[in-house]
Amino acid sequence: MKVFNIPEEIHEILRLSARFGKSWSWVEEYLHCFRSAPDKPLRATRVKIILEEILEFLQGGGFHYDGKAHVVRSDAIHAAIKYVAQTNKTGFKNHNYMKKVAIDFNLKAIQKEEADQRARAGEAAKRDPNAPERIRRMIEGVGR
Repeated sequence: MKVFNIPEEIHEILRLSARFGKSWSWVEEYLHCFRSAPDKPLRATRVKIILEEILEFLQGGGFHYDGKAHVVRSDAIHAAIKYVAQTNKTGFKNHNYMKKVAIDFNLKAIQKEEADQRARAGEAAKRDPNAPERIRRMIEGVGR
């Protein structure tokens, strides 16, 4: 149901923008990167396409970049959008710069989680030094 008499593209942009929730302000800033110059607005059809592409990256769990499929967490994509938006660059033709940043943020997040997991395992080993041996025996017993 349309309440206002506005062009369909604008109506669709409003619908898409609601799907970003609290991230919308950074997505909106990110859109500015696609302007050809700071004083040149984007056409509504272009905005709609960019928003649909971003949602596809978020919902699909990644994207293709440099000829490869990359699985990238949505929090890394959101962080990359925020980072790129803060650069105040213009003239983007595609999302490649944001994708590169998102891949880097994703890798750093994974490395941090792995380091945290190793630290927790080390702490657990200090509390119970015989745990690794007991776990190994349990695993061997299951395979019999």
